[in-house]
Amino acid sequence: MAKPLIASSIAAPAFFGLNTQESGVTLQDGFALKADNSVIDKQGRLSARKGWETISESLDGTAGGNQDINLIGMTNFIDITGLATQINWSKTAFYKGTKDLTTITPVTTDTLADGNWQSATLNDHQYFYQRGYIPLIYTNEGGSEAFESYAAHTHASEGYPSANTVLAAYGRLWAADTTANKTTVYFTDVLDGHKFEGGTAGTLDISSVLTQGMDEIVALGAHNGFLIIFCKNNIIVYGDNDNFQGAINTTALTLVEVIEGVGCIARDSVQNTGGDILFLSNAGVRSLSRTIQEKSQPMRDVSKNVRDDVILALQLENLNNVKSVYAPSDSFYLLTLPATVQTFCFDTRTQLEDGSFRVTLWNSSPPKGYLTIGTKLFYAQVDGVATYSSNLDNGLPYQMQYASNYFDLGMTDVNKIVKRVSATTVGITGQTFALQVGYDYEPAVFSQTFILDASAKKSEFDVSEFNLASYAGGVLVNDIAAPAQGSGNILQIGFTAQINGNPVSLQRLTIYAKQGKVL
Repeated sequence: MAKPLIASSIAAPAFFGLNTQESGVTLQDGFALKADNSVIDKQGRLSARKGWETISESLDGTAGGNQDINLIGMTNFIDITGLATQINWSKTAFYKGTKDLTTITPVTTDTLADGNWQSATLNDHQYFYQRGYIPLIYTNEGGSEAFESYAAHTHASEGYPSANTVLAAYGRLWAADTTANKTTVYFTDVLDGHKFEGGTAGTLDISSVLTQGMDEIVALGAHNGFLIIFCKNNIIVYGDNDNFQGAINTTALTLVEVIEGVGCIARDSVQNTGGDILFLSNAGVRSLSRTIQEKSQPMRDVSKNVRDDVILALQLENLNNVKSVYAPSDSFYLLTLPATVQTFCFDTRTQLEDGSFRVTLWNSSPPKGYLTIGTKLFYAQVDGVATYSSNLDNGLPYQMQYASNYFDLGMTDVNKIVKRVSATTVGITGQTFALQVGYDYEPAVFSQTFILDASAKKSEFDVSEFNLASYAGGVLVNDIAAPAQGSGNILQIGFTAQINGNPVSLQRLTIYAKQGKVL
């Protein structure tokens, strides 16, 4: 008698995200061993990420989209009247605008050569800090634009630090990490970001609270009314003695906690998500709230399932080039490691049972910097300002890839003969989609390519939501299947999709196999 087909389905491929830490056959089928150029959408499906599109069209009034200005950073300045100005920079110059860029040259005695600026807004001024440079001030006060160094600004006091990290919080500027001093935080007078002397301005030396030798300040943060000082190997939390979280009384600064053995190694990895702060440590990406809760377990982090991949990439990285962004409209935290051309995308909608985030990997050329304004995510690119939009990378297609965990259909000692594979996709028609099967830990040996077809398909869930299909523009559910070949004890199923201007999501994968000989 012919043996019946054994079917195994993955109902929500990559619902739990990547897991490259535990790649055995015992891994839950909701994890993935590969999830490239993808996100996990609101329905819990693996979906193609958006692409990016350059929007800068002119520079100083000269038309031409390809400016080759090599942007590496950007910020959004909102003055006291509510007027917003986007300021972007390369290693050697500053520009304002998005579509039409205008060069703005600061009045400074420094020669601009590095572009590793961090900026902060306080009381109608935008401040730019970088170690070894006189800080810069951009303002529209008095109705005229000014961009100049502290030394050139008539209202600035002496005593300003040439710091590498700056934070505007609780009515003051806080700055730290100078060439000569790695353990002092400098703070300004209230609502006066260029007054480091007089009033209630002052300094905070953390060296006396460190218990395991010296450390270096890397970044600063503000959370729940506390000042967070991120060192390389420690996190120091300061507060005051009242319950008002809108300001800190610097005459009553109190040490709240020193979290030992965990710190931040990259300034621009620090992102405030509203309810938490995410940052990169030497053991992966961490949540500040979770670190405080579980400081006795320093190896637990939100990047637990890809920790070794992150740590390996960091060995090749210049930490000054590590960039990140939190995009609230997309509910993800992006961590870009440019030396290995990798961006880890952490889905912050929910945490897994072990406290980690679901994560996917973007392995196309990353931007040099990020900025979020409302629902928009901007990229700093070679040609100027770009937006996270459409499903093309500046007009070019890109590949989305998925590979399941290894599985044995519950029969550890039996060869399986794969007869058929199928997939349910949601996406606009015309995309190229290839189903793949691998055997016994080898790369895929079977592949069948489809063009997602509009024939005999239907809108998602067979109804239109609020009289509109779930995806706009004729997005359909596609059920595709193909006969397969090959056999093995351990199986893996996956796909490659060419993303060429339209979104694609994966709903289900199914593999049909016959029982072969006993091994």
